[in-house]
Amino acid sequence: MPLGSLYAAVLFILLAACAPHGRAPDAPFTFTGLAGEPDTLNPLVSASDDLVNLSHLYMSLLVESDGSGHLIPEIAVRVPTVENGGISKDGRSVTYHLRHGVRWQDGAPLTARDVVFSYRAVMNPANNVLTRVGYTEIAAIDAPDPTTIVVRLRRPFSPVVAYFFGPQGYPALLPEHLLARYADLNRVAYNQLPLGAGPYRVVQWKRGDSITFAANPRYWRGMPHIARLIYRIVPDPNTRMQQLKTGETDAYFDVDPQLLPQVRSIPGVHVVMTPVNDLHILEFNAADPVMRDVRVRRAVALAIDRKKLIEAATHGAGLSIEGDQPQNGWAHDRALPRIPFDPQRASQILDTAGWRRTPGGIRSKNGRPLSLTLAIAPQGINGSALVATMVQQYLHDAGIAVTIKQFAPGLMWEPKPAGGILANGHFQIAYNAWWTLGPDPDDSWNFGCDQIPPGGENYYEWCDPRADSAMQDALRTVDTPRRRRDYAVVQRELVTQLPELTLWQVDMPNALRVGLEHFEPSPAGSAFWNAWRWSVVTRPHA
Repeated sequence: MPLGSLYAAVLFILLAACAPHGRAPDAPFTFTGLAGEPDTLNPLVSASDDLVNLSHLYMSLLVESDGSGHLIPEIAVRVPTVENGGISKDGRSVTYHLRHGVRWQDGAPLTARDVVFSYRAVMNPANNVLTRVGYTEIAAIDAPDPTTIVVRLRRPFSPVVAYFFGPQGYPALLPEHLLARYADLNRVAYNQLPLGAGPYRVVQWKRGDSITFAANPRYWRGMPHIARLIYRIVPDPNTRMQQLKTGETDAYFDVDPQLLPQVRSIPGVHVVMTPVNDLHILEFNAADPVMRDVRVRRAVALAIDRKKLIEAATHGAGLSIEGDQPQNGWAHDRALPRIPFDPQRASQILDTAGWRRTPGGIRSKNGRPLSLTLAIAPQGINGSALVATMVQQYLHDAGIAVTIKQFAPGLMWEPKPAGGILANGHFQIAYNAWWTLGPDPDDSWNFGCDQIPPGGENYYEWCDPRADSAMQDALRTVDTPRRRRDYAVVQRELVTQLPELTLWQVDMPNALRVGLEHFEPSPAGSAFWNAWRWSVVTRPHA
């Protein structure tokens, strides 16, 4: 039996064993978690990774990422490769063949015209798209017939299949027949009740309360097993835990690690852990007059005891890591040097940089105190207040005063034109979590010199020639060993130059009080990628 199938079978048995007695077979499956209230339900114009995750319930991609993190076909009949002829030998042309008979949830056929329209929506400068990495590499896109798409690239771009309406990119396929009449899609009514081609249809969004999804009878794989899903919008993690405890919800996805000890103690609840491509980091604004000095960034990194921070903040849901590649990824450099907890060395570096201790303990230079702001979004990232407080104390011990500033998730991560705090550089340090969004290790969207906002998500405004050259080389070849060497260069530059400090990789906890067959979160995609296969298992009374 394949390992994935064996894991699924064992998980099924475990969850079935802890399922509640007497659950009505037609009851909706209710869940909570994620980041609370979405900013929109259209992933094209969303600034939320959690919304992109959730959108796999009702939207569709050409290719998807499965429970092992591998690319699998979705609306495309197969994943294009050089071997199957889907990618040309020169790497500059990609051909997709779409499934016959796929329909939008209103019955209209999904054709190649919709893919072309969706691409144009991504590239429309009037749309508040968070990043266009991958899409900007496209020179032309053709639809020779209703089920064929030919993507022609300006130059070879190795992760194109992961990006182009795949799990590495933000957008999903959009219906031309409903949206073509709009000049931009930022605030159209569609964003409140989007119509996709996924297994579930959004039937109600009660702001501040819930989002209800109904099984899509036109879904190309067939009717999903669970008739209704209800996402309860509960911003407070403690309330989420109480609802799980009382049975008001069947699952609490992405459990706040601070609550893990209590969640694990709830009778009948089983916690599923999945290492995912999600890193919690401290972002440094390299354009800031103080933080542009790499010595200050290095001192900050050395002053923080990350081992204790991980223990306190994650309760076993964090994996120690350096750099930008997850432990389970093929590009992770296992020989990467570690950044130790070394407050003495941090003090020496700050002294050398001219930041001297004052009688009050806080360092100063030319009469200016070493005072930094730390931006957080408490409702957007679980446990951020604790992390910020611990970082504040560690840096205070090093002679650095830290002021914590709290922002709403929408304001924190909005694109530059919408006034986003990170995108506009209104921070010195920020506690953030970022998701690589797919199985390919490309991180140029995050660190590329051409990705400084509004061009992308390089909020650090860090442009390192060696790292940028390595990232660009990795994008131009399908030679895996060569790409691995390139990404090793990037990781070493990150550890040396420190535009960010990686705190930990997430080992994501999902808590369920019902047996949920085929629940297999993708480590490089969405927890909802195969919701069409889910089925709730309950036991009769003994």
